[in-house]
Amino acid sequence: MKDFTDTDLLSDYRLLEECARFVYAVRRDEKKKFTRIDKDLPIHLFKLKMAARNRGIALQFLAQNFTRHSVNTTRYHYKTNIISWRVEWIFPNVDTKPLKFVDEKCPEQNKLSRLLDKYLNPNASPFEGSKSLAFYKSAGFSGIKILLKAEKIRGSAKKFFELDPTETLGENLSGKCIVEFPIIFIVLKDHACNFEIITPEDEFESNMKEHDERENIENDVKSKKNESGLEKARQNINEQRKRPRQLLTEKVAQQKKMEIEKEIREEKKKRPKNLLFTTGYSSEESIVSSDSENESSIKK
Repeated sequence: MKDFTDTDLLSDYRLLEECARFVYAVRRDEKKKFTRIDKDLPIHLFKLKMAARNRGIALQFLAQNFTRHSVNTTRYHYKTNIISWRVEWIFPNVDTKPLKFVDEKCPEQNKLSRLLDKYLNPNASPFEGSKSLAFYKSAGFSGIKILLKAEKIRGSAKKFFELDPTETLGENLSGKCIVEFPIIFIVLKDHACNFEIITPEDEFESNMKEHDERENIENDVKSKKNESGLEKARQNINEQRKRPRQLLTEKVAQQKKMEIEKEIREEKKKRPKNLLFTTGYSSEESIVSSDSENESSIKK
């Protein structure tokens, strides 16, 4: 953080603006509309999404060319007002690679303990892969944790919501975001430390903190922009204040110069003109010569 400067902040802010412009351009592009989420949903998917929203579940769908969308068998029964969920059960704590089992239709009013009974009950009828669940059957419900994979949050690949086996599937999914269908991990309590378990309230608080931090960053950038704008305005005002003074002094100097030139012209007009006659003598010379002639005649 010590090395983080205003330049880094501005570069990050410009990157976010470029991403926003890119997303907006993609939304307006006619050729890329088919990749948009929830674009022109079929009526049955639209009803399913609205029914999930009424239950407090943020259900989202992928584009039609995604495998997760094509295999989704979640349906909403309009007459009975019941959602049947497709659920993928992941059992990671086995000898081989993690096991995955799929239930195509899980009614939302069934409890999680009832849905998991066939996987954890030692007396349940065997099925393909049931032998690998020996550790889970010996642990029972008291020795496991039921985790829902978090969706549409930062670091969602490593974050999970803990579910309550005594509640129904619909109650456990309420207040969470689901993409197509829920993916539920069944983890032994001894290995639960390898999973980051969060709550919707924690995620809400983190989102609020991120939102506040983003607002603070934007406000800082705006304030810096305003400060730079104020500095420029002040400079412009100072320049504007300086310019009239310079213009006034120049104006006064020009006026004084014009007045002096005018006075010089008037003085020149008042002086007697040195007129030359045809004889080639000036008027002063003629006056002096006439006076000398008069004196000579008197002497005679």
